[in-house]
Amino acid sequence: MKRFFKLAAISAFALLPGSLFAQGVTTSSMAGNVIDTDGMPMVGATVVAVHQPSGTTYGTATDLTGAYRLPNMRVGGPYSVTVSYTGYGTVVVDELFLRLGETEYRDFVLDAATLELE
Repeated sequence: MKRFFKLAAISAFALLPGSLFAQGVTTSSMAGNVIDTDGMPMVGATVVAVHQPSGTTYGTATDLTGAYRLPNMRVGGPYSVTVSYTGYGTVVVDELFLRLGETEYRDFVLDAATLELE
């Protein structure tokens, strides 16, 4: 009899749809590459995204291939995204909106900047 109940319990869990155990996606993300005007990857460039309504800030640095990824971001926007690297100009993109469960792929090109020292 015990064996019957054990088998019945295992069968019941096996028949439940997998979606009952899954958690829904409630965020978005951004990803892309940062390169210079010669097409070379910018290793260690800073990418910062600010969700304007809440002030939530997401930031990362690019990897050895110039790639970045900002996971688990709030859905919607607008976002202001700033990309910078020492010795190069800063790129700012405003009014960026993210969709639920989707990754916004955005590449950036940085121009070498002339620095004047006093």
